[in-house]
Amino acid sequence: MSKLRHIAIAVSNTDESARFYEQAFGLKRVRESTSAILLSDGVISLAILDNRTSHEALGENGLHHFGFIADDVAEAAASAEANGAIYADKAENVSKRFANRGDTENGEVKAAARQQDQRKYLDPNGIKFDIVNGEHARNSWRLNV
Repeated sequence: MSKLRHIAIAVSNTDESARFYEQAFGLKRVRESTSAILLSDGVISLAILDNRTSHEALGENGLHHFGFIADDVAEAAASAEANGAIYADKAENVSKRFANRGDTENGEVKAAARQQDQRKYLDPNGIKFDIVNGEHARNSWRLNV
């Protein structure tokens, strides 16, 4: 069974937004990159995407996507597709995400990062969501799964 564990929002001031969620709800910063600040309460990851620098959130504002952790990403993806989801990622986005997270060296994805699996989809309403494995949740979302 897949578990909902990630929400991403797009904003113009990531630091100001992160401070709000830290101060108002006690979330902790768990990772920062050139395009996002990630916060967590230990169970759910909140990604605050910079809508000026994130290649996936340029010009967007508000809820961007949500994400599921799955024991078997391929199985969860097949089920999503069988129920109307459409794969919505591009190779250049995948490589930019690895680079933004510091998971590349000399232009190549580091060996440890290759264990991560992340697939982006649109649901039948056009809402974006991710399906990821535990390695991705631990490395990118910084969740202890």
